[in-house]
Amino acid sequence: MKESELLVIIRRLIAMQNNDSRDRQKRTFKKFGIPLCDVTYIHSREEFIFVRYRPYERFRFDDIDLVAIEVFNCLYDLENTF
Repeated sequence: MKESELLVIIRRLIAMQNNDSRDRQKRTFKKFGIPLCDVTYIHSREEFIFVRYRPYERFRFDDIDLVAIEVFNCLYDLENTF
């Protein structure tokens, strides 16, 4: 059985929260090798910044579940467009 894509996203976001080597942790999420969005975690504010490339959108979240859903939707949109 294939692992849940949402679970993989949540693990990456948790890793960002747990890595406190710098104040900001940034990850790019890709599908088929195409970068679709970035997530930056700011430790000092305990806040996620989600940036979707197309269409350009930028949101701030303090809830990991909401960020994971946005990333999932971004990846899902590309996968189901073709």
